[in-house]
Amino acid sequence: MLGVTQETETVGRLALRALRKAAALFVMSVAVQACVIGGKKAAVDTVLTTGSVPPRVAVFPDENLAKDGQAILAALSANPEEATGLWWENPESGARGLITAYSGEAGCFAFTTTRESFDGIGLYRGKACRDMAGNLRMRMFEQH
Repeated sequence: MLGVTQETETVGRLALRALRKAAALFVMSVAVQACVIGGKKAAVDTVLTTGSVPPRVAVFPDENLAKDGQAILAALSANPEEATGLWWENPESGARGLITAYSGEAGCFAFTTTRESFDGIGLYRGKACRDMAGNLRMRMFEQH
């Protein structure tokens, strides 16, 4: 019986050695593949085309005009059919005005309005369009 035990131990040692060699070969092959793959330059993918988002352009040059713009949008939203001769007022800034010219086109309103405030009276042109939700958004507002 002693011979069978020694033979079993020898077979076990040989199997363990073979397993260690296989593990070492596996680790070396993974390392070699990593070096080979890491050394290659990846080609540029020309199949997928993406676009950039244009930078957001400020409609209003200052915060007071932005608040006045909200008051103008509220007046246009409340009376979209009667936009000519429509008064608007912003109690926060003290500005007010009269929308004197108006034209509607495909969900947009082009208008001219006065703006009276503590810094004087001015004439402005603007354009407001409906977004996907149906809300009016100011697209352009500039001094005329």
